[in-house]
Amino acid sequence: MIREEPLTTYHTVTLGALTQEGTTLAEITEQNDAGVQCTRTLHVPAGLPGERVTIAVESPAQPPKRRKRYWKARPPHVWITEIHHASPLRIQASCPVFGVCGGCQLQHMRYEAQLEWKRSIVQELLHDTGGFDNPPVLETAACDIPWHYRNHMRFSVNRNGQPGLTARGTHRVLPLASCPIAHEQINLALDVLSAVPNQRPQVLIRCGAATGQVLIQPHPDPNIAQQLAEAGLDLHTETMEEMLGGELFRIRPSSFFQTNTAQAEKMATMVLDGLAVSAQHSHERPRTIVDAYCGVGTFALLLARHVDKVFAIEESASAIKDAQWNLREVSNVEILKGKVEELLPTLECHIDGLVIDPPRAGCQQVVLDALVQHAVDRIVYVSCEPSTLARDLNILCHLHPIYRLLSVQPLDMFPQTAHIECVATLERIET
Repeated sequence: MIREEPLTTYHTVTLGALTQEGTTLAEITEQNDAGVQCTRTLHVPAGLPGERVTIAVESPAQPPKRRKRYWKARPPHVWITEIHHASPLRIQASCPVFGVCGGCQLQHMRYEAQLEWKRSIVQELLHDTGGFDNPPVLETAACDIPWHYRNHMRFSVNRNGQPGLTARGTHRVLPLASCPIAHEQINLALDVLSAVPNQRPQVLIRCGAATGQVLIQPHPDPNIAQQLAEAGLDLHTETMEEMLGGELFRIRPSSFFQTNTAQAEKMATMVLDGLAVSAQHSHERPRTIVDAYCGVGTFALLLARHVDKVFAIEESASAIKDAQWNLREVSNVEILKGKVEELLPTLECHIDGLVIDPPRAGCQQVVLDALVQHAVDRIVYVSCEPSTLARDLNILCHLHPIYRLLSVQPLDMFPQTAHIECVATLERIET
């Protein structure tokens, strides 16, 4: 079957706003199939607002005459071919595949500007979606060293057994021997693995930034494991350990743990302060705290030292195994196995505080309903998606005005990317 080759056109444009996905907007005028001039808005990666650039626009391939069920039209492939007028915020990206790789979106932007932009995104979402006239958004908490911070990377493996990251919007693997946002321990491992054939489809590498331990899945063959050991890596097979907040945590390959250990330390402090259980709030010691979506028990263990009782809720069997080990020496934490939306409404005791760290989709409506019907004194909401955070805060603070939003702290957990982490603190409104 003969298909038409994709058509590439070139346009000189002034780039518009930076979207939440980290792309800039550009409008082009072109002729449609009917011969009518029309305007189209495109998402341009690796650009900055106000820049005058020439972009290439590669139209997607035409569908086959006999369209298969799974066939789906993709958006056009867009990239910058020439920069005529650069933004003062632009710097030289350190990665040779930046703009092609889909892992980072902001390497070309000064770091202080990244922090300001992330705060502005949170403010805008809390205003437009959350309904807050003057949202209490703090300055973004910077990552002290915004490179080599990721302690967990999942690399795709191509047909030749080479590990790498995928090109933006495709399944094509870009072979890599190092990544500028990966922890140096991971890069040491990747350098070895890039020279040998790897099993498809992926290789996972995790490391303990504090312990130096490295976990690789699938486990390398003995000769490759020997090369990794000779490179100075402390290789582990089924589990590894990491230190956070002065506590030791065991982590399995499939369990969730914060990807940036240095920023996770700051987050832990924010959570303790938000729940008023840190040393400076010792006179306000709450009695019972719930750690919803507790994962491997990170917050539950840190909280256990400061409160009387912690209920830790988690549904992942792998994470629960780790949580049980991590919490083995504390007697005031009860792990509840199941979905937060099912278990939280069943708790009959008085809850003084709640830390909730949901997935990107935010809280299920039944969870929000439970927090409305059985209000707790303090909530610390840890969010990895500010749009769903804004939606949920609107429900808790406006649609059902049970809570007052005290602060939202953007935390740069993922420098050089468009991802935004937030820690929001709420208190129950006295009636």
